[in-house]
Amino acid sequence: MFAFLRAPLPPRTNNAANNPIIYEKGLSSVKFHAPESKYVMTHQIPPTGGENGDSVITPPFHYHIYQDEYFYLQKGTAIIFRGLDPNPFATLSEDGQRTATIPAGRYHRFENASKTDDLVIDIHLTPESYENEQRFFRNFFGYLDDCKSAKTAPSFFQLMVFLHSADTPLALPLPTEWIGRIASRILLFTAASWGSWILGYKQSYPEYYEPSKSK
Repeated sequence: MFAFLRAPLPPRTNNAANNPIIYEKGLSSVKFHAPESKYVMTHQIPPTGGENGDSVITPPFHYHIYQDEYFYLQKGTAIIFRGLDPNPFATLSEDGQRTATIPAGRYHRFENASKTDDLVIDIHLTPESYENEQRFFRNFFGYLDDCKSAKTAPSFFQLMVFLHSADTPLALPLPTEWIGRIASRILLFTAASWGSWILGYKQSYPEYYEPSKSK
């Protein structure tokens, strides 16, 4: 409606037909597996820090309203945070614990624990919504990668439109998690509505995702 109020969008890279999808000039990637696979996708995340800075594949602090999330470590070391605890809930490594589960409604995030080695980790969300997950992750990471390439800050409202389409609020770190979940959902709905109806941001762009090309 008032798209003239928003900042210019970065040029979009056409990755709709690619699998895996390569990001950050080859440093990171996301590969989707077939529907009903044990793990629906594999993320490759480069070492933490360095010249590349934070990887676009490293997720923000968030929670899933309806889905449980399962992790299996293939390579490297991952640290997973859950709830409001500043200490890791789990450390996944090749010679130790390799799996972890986050139930629906719990705050969480994860990152590559290494400053020198890649992290390769399998992820599954259940109940599975295969096409919705392809649409969300392809759009979310594709947009962040294009912003990074263009050296422009991503729009908070565009990110919230994407997250709302996936029922995935950003996690507000309020004193208690249940209050935070309510506030996070209110923020998500309000910001996504403004971003969509006022600023004209979309849930999906054909350069990032087309059902006929993403199989």
